[in-house]
Amino acid sequence: MRIKALIVDDEESARNALSSMLGYYCQEVELVGMAANITEAQSLIKALEPEVVFLDIQMPGGNGFDLLKKYRQIPFKVIFVTAYDQFALRALKLSAIDYLLKPLSPRELIKAVEKLGQQLEVEERFDQQLSALEDNMKTERQQKKIILNTSGSMYVLRVDDVIRCEADENYTRVIDLKGKAILVAKTLKEFDEMLSPFGFCRIHQSHLINLDHVLSYEKGAGGMVILSNKERIPVSGRRREFFLNSLRNHL
Repeated sequence: MRIKALIVDDEESARNALSSMLGYYCQEVELVGMAANITEAQSLIKALEPEVVFLDIQMPGGNGFDLLKKYRQIPFKVIFVTAYDQFALRALKLSAIDYLLKPLSPRELIKAVEKLGQQLEVEERFDQQLSALEDNMKTERQQKKIILNTSGSMYVLRVDDVIRCEADENYTRVIDLKGKAILVAKTLKEFDEMLSPFGFCRIHQSHLINLDHVLSYEKGAGGMVILSNKERIPVSGRRREFFLNSLRNHL
């Protein structure tokens, strides 16, 4: 299976580096063109009809989002390529959008292309992911959203509406304010890394909770947290001090 690709990056060295890596490590990718700005990119997309665009976020004269906004329905897959800061990386992770960090890693590039091959066989709602990403790039926590992909559906939740996450082997069950439990093929460790900057705390090997939804804490060997939905969640003894400190700092 051949995948037609376009690179959009204002730095010639970055374009050439990615081109070389694709040719060496990902021979299933056919590079059909490279653009230095969104005007060139739009013209090449129309002429060449790539299946994927490797898109830099920050470029003079218009960023990657400006390019995507030109399409009512985006007719290609997108992999962002960025040297952006941690704030933007958290936004990309919450939005479940694929990205590569500069300087590029061959291993991560290979993984992204393998995942891309699977995505091209499935119809996805990238517009929902992009909308969530735009919200997540804003500073207000109340506007943060998380994209949850399951085998049959895509869910868009406000981060504040997630009460807790529970490990289920290599899956995680995400429980929201309405009591809905969504099973996602990500580990609890991945959710911990994504959500801890937004007031979530790992209180047990199997439990990650939203500190905004803590009603009370019952002391004991480790203790028990009572959440806003009346659930009682155990705190492991070795995480008790970390949880209490996190709760105090969060208030």
